[in-house]
Amino acid sequence: MASRLLHKIVEPYLKIDLIVMVFLSFCVLWFSLPAGILCLLLVVAVQVYHGKFTRTRTLDQIDSYEESLSADRDEIARAFTENSPLLMSLIDMEGRLLWSNQRFHAVFDSEEAFFAKVDKSTITGFFDKPEKQIIIPVDERMYRVTAGTMGNYDRDKKMLFWSNVTGYQIVKELYGDKRPCVAFINIDNYDDLLASSPSDEQSSITAGIDKMIRSWAHGMDAAISKTRSNRYVMLFEHQHLETLIAEKFPIINEIHQIETKADFPTSLSIGVGAGAKTLSELQNYAGDALDLALGRGGDQVVIKRNGGDIEFYGGGLTTVEKRNKGKSRIVAHALQQLITTSDRVIIMGHTRPDMDSFGAAIGVYHMAKRFTANVDIVLNEVGEAIEIIHEAAVAAGRFSFITSDRAMELVRSNTLLVVVDTHIGGLTECPKLIGKTDKLVVIDHHRRSKEAIENATLTYMEVYASSTSELIAELLQYSGDRLDIGKFEAEALLAGITVDTKNFTVNTGVRTFEAASWLRRSGADIAAVRNFFKIRLDFFQKKVNLIASAEILDNGVAIAYTKEYDPAMQVLTSQVADELLDMRGVQAAFVAGKGKKVTMLSGRSMGQVNVQMILEKLGGGGHLTTAGAQLEASPEEAIHQVVQIMRDIEIL
Repeated sequence: MASRLLHKIVEPYLKIDLIVMVFLSFCVLWFSLPAGILCLLLVVAVQVYHGKFTRTRTLDQIDSYEESLSADRDEIARAFTENSPLLMSLIDMEGRLLWSNQRFHAVFDSEEAFFAKVDKSTITGFFDKPEKQIIIPVDERMYRVTAGTMGNYDRDKKMLFWSNVTGYQIVKELYGDKRPCVAFINIDNYDDLLASSPSDEQSSITAGIDKMIRSWAHGMDAAISKTRSNRYVMLFEHQHLETLIAEKFPIINEIHQIETKADFPTSLSIGVGAGAKTLSELQNYAGDALDLALGRGGDQVVIKRNGGDIEFYGGGLTTVEKRNKGKSRIVAHALQQLITTSDRVIIMGHTRPDMDSFGAAIGVYHMAKRFTANVDIVLNEVGEAIEIIHEAAVAAGRFSFITSDRAMELVRSNTLLVVVDTHIGGLTECPKLIGKTDKLVVIDHHRRSKEAIENATLTYMEVYASSTSELIAELLQYSGDRLDIGKFEAEALLAGITVDTKNFTVNTGVRTFEAASWLRRSGADIAAVRNFFKIRLDFFQKKVNLIASAEILDNGVAIAYTKEYDPAMQVLTSQVADELLDMRGVQAAFVAGKGKKVTMLSGRSMGQVNVQMILEKLGGGGHLTTAGAQLEASPEEAIHQVVQIMRDIEIL
């Protein structure tokens, strides 16, 4: 080691000196032969002396210094490792404890005591991921453990550094547990609830609801205040939120037990804000969450966290019709004003439109055509579901259908864009249109999703309606000459209501039949509507085969899927799911099949299973009893994911 060091440092200079001395000796030799020979002899003598005496003595001194330095370094390292405030241990790949310092021995008396408190697989995991840090509990203390390598020659060994972070973990847990959360609590259908009860019982009903809500808050040591007759605000600690999530917010079901004279149970909508950096943000989160809960039909809890994460709980009640005609009149008037002040109206529904989406678009087209000549419906693809009615619309010659590309060319800032039968921008025929105009109207009957279109000029979302066609039919009655509607328009709207209510058997209310009656009086022919739903023979055969392959799981959940391709797979899966509900013992049905580009997944239920919340986890949406989703996975994998979700939420 010393000779190499001397060679690197001294030898280059000695070579230069030797060259200079030899050169000077030859110069002297040129002038005087005796003097030159003497100089050369002196050069040789100097080199011999350096090699035998100076070099050897220098090397000895360097070696001595190196040994002293090494001893000091080893002593320093030994003193540091033994007296370090950190716990240090050396392990091999099999988890054996090879060495440890004094602080380590103060915690673990022996190797047996060490492995009695620490799982061996936990520490051997550092060989797979040496960069990771883990928290290991030991008795009542918490240690953060990191790993260090032993150099290139001992890769099968790891030095572990144990840092006591008990205090830090306690403070961290306390901070997490004590963070404030805000909840806005709304009593659903409050006015209707009291109106349905005798005046002498109204105060007791109100007191019963108030007592249950305050008892629930008292159990969490929460601060609660009543801001309106049907609205509360509650402040509570984050630790209780995790408990409520684990218990799935029992207050949602407990409030149903309050007896009233109404024909619907008492329910709550709760919006919770959590994880915000400021109290102002927390309040905004709770407000947004409550709006989302109300937009989805109530009877549920919506949690909005920092970062935009949204969670849904509850929503098990069938929605109760509570719309009033006054709102329909206001929306109809506002929509009429927007149409008359716009240079063009563009209408679009969701991709792969169904009868409800198409019928609603036809209804809006008829309304807009009264006030402006520039009206178009965006339609990129005509599927099996609307093939017959689309042919009838084209034959009528009164409607303008354009593609997404053409719509992008026509749209201007003053163009009115009307989105029907969906409120999610990514599911529309042309999502890019939404950001191209300053005027946007959304009309839909589905439960509000977290991907909902924001900042619309006018939003008319009623989850209590059977279909969007029903909403449009009401708007037509309150806009201008309400009886001036064509026969085909009336049949298109009636077809939309028919398909979403499954021939008026589900999701129907008084307003549904009123809208249907008005359409019949306006000239809608039931036979013509029935003709819109005719199917091909091969389609019917696929439908029968898919039903025959169905399997009924626990709790009356039926599943079915097909690997066959069909361009009308969306219609096929929805119809098969509807048919499966007619089977004895079936409470819910999920059906999947391969469409043109993606897998179509339909869910239906009798009300006991919330198919919307299940398919929402797969990127879909809908209602409590009717929902759908589109997945990139295969039909078999799609059904497998649905089954796994139901197991996770303990339906199966």
